[in-house]
Amino acid sequence: MSGRGRRGVGGRISECEGVSVPIAFILFASSALIFIASLHLYKDAFVDFPSDVAIQQQFNDLGNALSTELASAILILPHKASVEFEETLPQEIGLHQYRIHMDASSDQIQIYSFKGIVFNYTLSGMSAETNASVSLTAYGGVSKVRMRLRRG
Repeated sequence: MSGRGRRGVGGRISECEGVSVPIAFILFASSALIFIASLHLYKDAFVDFPSDVAIQQQFNDLGNALSTELASAILILPHKASVEFEETLPQEIGLHQYRIHMDASSDQIQIYSFKGIVFNYTLSGMSAETNASVSLTAYGGVSKVRMRLRRG
């Protein structure tokens, strides 16, 4: 047997021996390329979706805290009087600025994310029952907001 390689039947070199290394490299490189491309395509599922869920939960926490604070203030509001209190807001939520709008006629707290998402939190009709009115527009980046409720 010579040192050039294995000889098959009839003294020929086996065809599998000369092709297996390049084919293995091509298969490995193509599978690695497909894996990297799929990671890029599914970036939303791996990175953006969990981030969006966390941001939405933080907006829900803020909206629920504000609606609870306002509902409590509306319930203790005396006749023909006003109550003023101060609420501390986060500077930004999930690196996104936001705007809070409260209006007595809509009976809702609306939080607008500048990412394009709107969150609504209801006050369960309490302002209609007590004739209390609040009107406020606040922006994220303002640390403290003063709210005033009047009952006529």
